[in-house]
Amino acid sequence: MTPPRDRPTFTEAARRQQIIDAALQTIAEQGYTQASFAEIARSLGITKGLIAYHFDGRHDLITSAIQTLLSRQSAYVKERVAAHHDAVGRMQAYIAASFDYIAQHRAHVAALVDLWGSFTSPLEKVAFSQTAYEPCRAHLRAIMRAGLEQGVFAECDPTVMAAVIQAGIDGVMLQWVFDPTAVDLAAASHELQTMVMQRIRR
Repeated sequence: MTPPRDRPTFTEAARRQQIIDAALQTIAEQGYTQASFAEIARSLGITKGLIAYHFDGRHDLITSAIQTLLSRQSAYVKERVAAHHDAVGRMQAYIAASFDYIAQHRAHVAALVDLWGSFTSPLEKVAFSQTAYEPCRAHLRAIMRAGLEQGVFAECDPTVMAAVIQAGIDGVMLQWVFDPTAVDLAAASHELQTMVMQRIRR
C-alpha cells in the first residue's frame, strides 16, 4: 500500500498557484464578494470541482492567496534590503522597495486591500495584523536597532518608529489603490525617505 503524500507534487503545486493567481486577479478586478469558485474557474477555463480538489473551501483559498501576497512582497523587500550593509542604506532600501513593489504589482495590492475589508470579526482582524503587519514591523525594528547600535540613528523607540514608517507606506498605498491619479508613488517614496532620515539620523 502506497503511503499518502504529505506534500503536493510539482504539478499540483503549480495548479494551486495558478488558481491563487486567478483568485487574486478576480478579486482585484471584481472585488472579494465576486471571487466565487465559479468565477475563478471561468477565468481559468476549468471546473469548480478542480478548485475544490486543491482547496478546502473559499476560506482556504483566500487564506492561501493572502499568504502568497505577503510572502512575495516580503521576499522582494528583503532581497533589496539585504544588498546594503549599513542601517541607513537598509532603511532607505526598505522604503524604496516597498513602494517599488506596490507600483509593479497593482492588481495584487488592490486585491490585498479588498481582502482587508473582508475581515469582520475582531479575531480575524488581529490575526491578519499578526500575519501582515508584525513581520514588517519586526524587519523595521531590526533595522532601527542596528542603526542605534552603529551610532548612526538618533535615540528613538524602534517599536514606535517601525509602526509609523509602515503606516506611511500603507497609507499612501491605500490612496493610490483607490485612485492612481491621487498620488505619485515615486515622489511619495522619496518624501517618506527624506522625512524618516531627517528624524532618525544623527
